[in-house]
Amino acid sequence: MNRTLLIAISVVSFLLCALAGTDGANRAKRSTREGNGKLRALALAPERARVSMNPYEGQPDAIRAGEKLFRQHCAECHGEDGRGLGRAADLRSLGVQNATPGELEWLLRNGNLSKGMPSWSGLPPQRRWQIVTYVKSLR
Repeated sequence: MNRTLLIAISVVSFLLCALAGTDGANRAKRSTREGNGKLRALALAPERARVSMNPYEGQPDAIRAGEKLFRQHCAECHGEDGRGLGRAADLRSLGVQNATPGELEWLLRNGNLSKGMPSWSGLPPQRRWQIVTYVKSLR
């Protein structure tokens, strides 16, 4: 082959690989979020969980109880302020705050092991809902 043609093929191959890598990185970044800004893990919640209402929504006592539980069970990964440490989600982000209370309770109950989030199904439902109430108060 002609040297110019080899150089052109090499340049085109390099550009295609570079573009594929960039597109792949952007696709991977987008894959953690749904179109509505919610985290993909939350979008896996079944409809009945998604529409579940928080029995403690907006109650100051529940927010305080949820904060105490958060510090005991969640702050190690999500930080004292809920902004996330390492791989843990920023609980103040739109991806979390746009979630319904039912989606958040479902995620607490089921966890997301692929992202390092354990299941908190051992906590009574009342306590999970109190944590959700606190997390929603972080807006």
